[in-house]
Amino acid sequence: AEPDGAVQLAIDAHVGDVVIRGEGGKSGGDTDVLQLDGLSSSDVTLAHVGNDLVITTLATDRVVFPVQGGATAPEQPAPSFPLWQRWNDYGIGLLLKGGDSHKGQARQAEEAFAEVEALGRPDGPLNLARVYLQEGRLQEAATALERAAQHDPPAYPWSVAWFSALVSKQNGYLDDAIAGLLAVATMDTEETRTRGFDFSGDHRVLTELGQTLFERAKLERGAERAAEREAILRQAQAWLERALVLDSENADAHWNLALVHEELGEREAATRHRALHATYKPDDNARDVAVAAARRKYPAADKASEVVVIHDLQREGAYDAAGSSTDGR
Repeated sequence: AEPDGAVQLAIDAHVGDVVIRGEGGKSGGDTDVLQLDGLSSSDVTLAHVGNDLVITTLATDRVVFPVQGGATAPEQPAPSFPLWQRWNDYGIGLLLKGGDSHKGQARQAEEAFAEVEALGRPDGPLNLARVYLQEGRLQEAATALERAAQHDPPAYPWSVAWFSALVSKQNGYLDDAIAGLLAVATMDTEETRTRGFDFSGDHRVLTELGQTLFERAKLERGAERAAEREAILRQAQAWLERALVLDSENADAHWNLALVHEELGEREAATRHRALHATYKPDDNARDVAVAAARRKYPAADKASEVVVIHDLQREGAYDAAGSSTDGR
C-alpha cells in the first residue's frame, strides 16, 4: 500500500479474481473480492474509489410533465403549505442568498418577514432581527427580538437568546452577551431534550462565548484588576478549548486561543495556536483565483451563481416549444 492510503492488488491470473486489500480507511484491512469473469490479469486496471459519507434523503417528490404529442399528464394538485411558511422560506432564501455584501437581498427579505409577522407568526420578528443584525440596525434588531420573545406563542428561546447575545455584543454590552451565550450553551429544557438539541456541543456557540469573554477581559485594566482579568481569560481559554475538542480544525478558536495565551504571557502556547490557525484558515486568495478561473471557463455556471439569476428565455440558441432552437440548430 502507498503512504496516502492507496490499495494493493493481488490478482489471481487463473480465475480472474481481484482481491483488494485496503490499508486503513473504511476497509480496515478487510478483504473484498471483485469477480471479473472472462478477464485475465493483464486485462484489469483498477483504481480504489470509496465514499464513506452518510447519504441522507431530505425530501422526495414526483411530478409528471406533459410532453407534446404524448399522453396528457394527470391532475397534480400542489402541496398545501401555510402562507406564512411560504413567505418565511422565501425570506430565508433571500437572506442567505444575499450574504453580507448584498443589502438589496436583505431589504427584500425584510419585506417577506414583515408579511410573516403580519400573519401572526413569531418567526417574522425573529427573522427580522436577523436582517437588522446583518445590516447593523441594532436598535431595530433588539426591538424585533423583544416582539419575538413576547409573541403568543413565543419564538424559540434558544434562537432569541443567541441573537440577543449577538446584538448585545455589537452594542458593547459584553456582560449581557456573555450571559446570553452561557444560557444557550447550558440550555437544558424539556423542549430541547425532546428535539435532541444540545448546544454545548455546538463549537460555534462555544467559540463565540470564548471570544466574547476575551473581549470582556480587556476591560479589566491596570495592575489592581490583574486577578480579575486573568480569571476571565482562563474562562475564555476553557470554552475555546472545549470548542477545539468538538472541532480541532476550528481556525477561529485557534486564533482566539493565541490571543488569550498572549495576554496571559504564555508565548509558546500562543505561537502554537497561531501556527495551527495559519494551517486551518481558508486560503481566500486561492479560492478567489479558482472561482475567477471557473467563471471564465463556464459562462453558464457563472450566470447561475449570481445573487439574483434571471434567465433570458429569448436568447439566441434557446430551445423553443416547436422542438428546435431559435437559431435553427
